[in-house]
Amino acid sequence: MRFWVLFLIALTNLTTDGLAAARTQVDLVNLTPEIEPKKKILIGVRFRCDPGFHIYWKVPGDAGQPPSITWQEKAGSSISEYLFPGPTLYNQKGIISFIHSEESLFLLEVTPPAEAQGVLNLKAKVEWLECNEAGCYPQEKEVALSLRIGEKNEALPFDSRKYPDLQPVLSAEIVELANQSDSQNLIVSLPTSIDPEQRRSYSSIWFPERNFITASAVDQQSQQGSNKVFSLNDAPEKLEVGPLSFITQRSDGTFVRLVVKKPTLTTASVSTEKPQESHSLTWQPWSQESQNRALDEGKIVYLDFTARWCATCQVNKRVYKQEDVQNTLLAQSVVLLKADWTKKDAAIAAELKKYGRQGIPLNVFLKKDQAPVILSEVLTGSEVLQGLEAITTQKPHLLPTTNHSFFFWLSLAFLGGAILNLMPCVFPMIGIKVLSIAQQSRAEPSTVILLGLSYTAGVVVSFLGLAAIILALKAGGSSIGWGFQMQSPGFVLGTSILMVTLGLSLLGLFEIGTSLAGKAGQVDQAQGFGGSFLSGVLATAVATPCTAPGLGAALGFALDENRSGSETFILFSVIGFGLASPYLLFSLFPQLARFLPAPGQWMVHLKRILALPLFAYAVYLLWVLNGLSEKSLNLTQVSVGFILITSACWIGGRWTAPHYSTPIRWIAGTFSVTIFVTSVYFLFANLT
Repeated sequence: MRFWVLFLIALTNLTTDGLAAARTQVDLVNLTPEIEPKKKILIGVRFRCDPGFHIYWKVPGDAGQPPSITWQEKAGSSISEYLFPGPTLYNQKGIISFIHSEESLFLLEVTPPAEAQGVLNLKAKVEWLECNEAGCYPQEKEVALSLRIGEKNEALPFDSRKYPDLQPVLSAEIVELANQSDSQNLIVSLPTSIDPEQRRSYSSIWFPERNFITASAVDQQSQQGSNKVFSLNDAPEKLEVGPLSFITQRSDGTFVRLVVKKPTLTTASVSTEKPQESHSLTWQPWSQESQNRALDEGKIVYLDFTARWCATCQVNKRVYKQEDVQNTLLAQSVVLLKADWTKKDAAIAAELKKYGRQGIPLNVFLKKDQAPVILSEVLTGSEVLQGLEAITTQKPHLLPTTNHSFFFWLSLAFLGGAILNLMPCVFPMIGIKVLSIAQQSRAEPSTVILLGLSYTAGVVVSFLGLAAIILALKAGGSSIGWGFQMQSPGFVLGTSILMVTLGLSLLGLFEIGTSLAGKAGQVDQAQGFGGSFLSGVLATAVATPCTAPGLGAALGFALDENRSGSETFILFSVIGFGLASPYLLFSLFPQLARFLPAPGQWMVHLKRILALPLFAYAVYLLWVLNGLSEKSLNLTQVSVGFILITSACWIGGRWTAPHYSTPIRWIAGTFSVTIFVTSVYFLFANLT
């Protein structure tokens, strides 16, 4: 997660004119009055953040980067790494970070050389990342400090209780590594030599000094009697690759380090005190064997067919964080199985077909000798609870089935396509189409209608093309379905590059013209019609990671192996008409555009705002790509590639304007295209 947040920060900074003004004051201060040669002293880098801003601890959590210091002048002294004060936990909409706010001192141990005399001059460059709710901004500053050897120096007072490095180290012990299906918990306890009353003073948050547990696991740590329980799921680092230690704050305000010893106890020695209620759900990877085993044991099984590239699936995850859903699933001892279709998997494709589906998301409750309870594509907490009640009490939970008429499925396909406009994949395109409608409001009605029909044709032709490709590949034995192209790293990377390029255009670095930005009123008709057609193709491309309510069932019906090819093509074309229907409606009835403000400066501001969701979608696609790749993406390589793309767009927009001479425009255009093509090649080359 930290990778993508920092990358989003990098993209944001590409659009700004240099660094924002620092909202954190930084200076180098002395903490030791008397300075002697070869005698260790303390100095500190002082950070004073403006209200609402913060910097990061040495282990930043899901997002962020700790401050760094590069010494430019040490006067022969030996200087330690930072001694960090204890952090606080910060939860910003589910992104967990470990931070420092207001004023904080990062200590440094300095040992002057034996020959030190006169004045000891220290100089360094400090770099840090400061953030608030609006964004993050990398900063740097040169700091200096002069200390007089053998004389009394002004020293800043500080609270030593905030620094675990200045406190005695305490021991902790691993009580148990508890396996729960595919989930593993780390249970840690203070040694029995500490009496129970003192143990309770260590019950606040324990912060790991390595990433052997995730930031989310830190936030969700629980107390089991006098033990601390952490989930090891999805941890970036393994326990065995380094020391295990935590930082925590005692009830008297003192931060201490707890160094964890290797396991010395058995599970029988775990405290028998009643554990506090836990609300974390444990997921297992799906397999036919694990599903059958759970059903044979008489348990209720919940299947979540998901993928990184499925945006609707990611939105659905919010439901599993609702307390009533968590408590009910835990109380019923429901076995939670996750079928991850991020990469092609014939077994998952075959399992989807059992439920009449050819794509995801799909969420199903199962119980032995009972009909499955299939939930809708866009989940709500109440529907999950109703589905669980239905499978428990054998009440009917009706969703569309093949018993309905073909007209019903056509209606469902059209409605699903229309609702698709409100899904997170397509939403960034809505604003672009609003701009296009506003710009066309004063054009000839016949032109507006033809532009709307061109856009609709682009959408429908794209859907028909998707249907043809899916049917052809399935005929060849491939196990694919809706969104199959999102399982291709090349397609995902290409779409991400396209989203960034569109976003840069909306920011004004260059103009694409009608082809994707909807400037039909400023170019000739041929370009306008072609641009509208291509924007319809683009809308289809970005829509495929999402599924609207009812659309999954309609797609499953359309791609059923018993369905004729003509019926499949008809259903896909109707989905396309549904997706294009809002824009087509405005085109056929231009008077509806009168409800929009007249074209003006608001359109410029809206264009710039619309760039942000495009950048966010590009980052999401790169997160998807990271899951598709055999190894993690390299942040430096990705950043360089997109910086080059940005440079190419800026050169093309800046130096090919009509007021420049033809040679300048030709050279700039050639240079811009060369850089763009090279950067795209560089990004694709790094996939392999």
